[in-house]
Amino acid sequence: MISSIVIVIVIFGSVGTFLFVSNQYRPPEIAVVVLDPGFDDLSMADQVGIGMNEVSANFTVQYYIANPYPKTSAEAETLMESLASSGHYELILAAGQKLTTAVHNAAVAYPNQKFGMIGGFVDLLNVASGSYASEQAAFLAGALAALLSTQENYTSKVGILASMDDDPDVISLVNGFVQGVVAANSTYALNVTLLPTEFIGSYNDSSAASNSTFHLFVNDGVSVLFAPVRASIVGVREGMLFANSTILYSEDRMPLVIAAEGDQDYYGCADPLIPVAPSWIVTSVVSRTDWVFYTIINATLWDTFPSGYHYQYNLANGGANVTTFAYSSTYIPASVMNIIHSYKDAIVAGTIVVSP
Repeated sequence: MISSIVIVIVIFGSVGTFLFVSNQYRPPEIAVVVLDPGFDDLSMADQVGIGMNEVSANFTVQYYIANPYPKTSAEAETLMESLASSGHYELILAAGQKLTTAVHNAAVAYPNQKFGMIGGFVDLLNVASGSYASEQAAFLAGALAALLSTQENYTSKVGILASMDDDPDVISLVNGFVQGVVAANSTYALNVTLLPTEFIGSYNDSSAASNSTFHLFVNDGVSVLFAPVRASIVGVREGMLFANSTILYSEDRMPLVIAAEGDQDYYGCADPLIPVAPSWIVTSVVSRTDWVFYTIINATLWDTFPSGYHYQYNLANGGANVTTFAYSSTYIPASVMNIIHSYKDAIVAGTIVVSP
């Protein structure tokens, strides 16, 4: 931390006089690196943004966010190396497991620069890391989807619409969700059909997301759709509305979606700006990236950078979980909620192990 006052001692004969000379305070600079579409994605980056706001509420810091955002891991690596070479930044934080290799390479190239890795682990002394067992929370979402899909007027069909097939965060979510569907299907003899996963090929393609969502609900007869799609959730909402206006409304069933990587529950309400139950987004699978963001910055600013430390978050400590059903509890039967709580207890106890 840089002091805002410089104390100068001037000696006149035998008398010492203190002169207080103002020195312009320059707050610590912190660079934050996320892949395109970046912030305002209603998802992962915005969850990080919560942590940024919490830091700003307690410390005076200056954030640097590259514009335009890097589109690939290679671009992010080049950006981080450029930031590190400037020597301006107290800390460079990258969010998303997809950037793990980029952080590793930049940290090796600049060993005196402090880095933070949110969503992955880099085993270097100048990197503090935080990772999430998001697959555990996604397991609960999968079990919930299977159980809800068998309710009255529903079709016992579950679908998955995801963003990128090369994003390890997304793949962990999908894998955990599938394991949850399979477990509930087997344990409770639900006879649920899980359709093959569809990938949009983008984090931010609302048109493709809208078309796929409509097709899955109307043409494929899906009852519950898992949608880890980041900013493309805008298109998922459009698809839900269109599907509901054409066929689902007449069948007296809501087009139900489970979101991920940020709390998007409100986005399934009739008016997302003034959310009131019910919401067609049943719950969201959320990794608390804001927690590790705050934790690493807080330690760094107090000159206790967690060198080489790996923070690990999961269902047991609440760092990865589903949301609290604020807008969906009215239509989820108590019996279903009890099953989900039992699954959570089993995962925390280690009797159910979920693979990423």
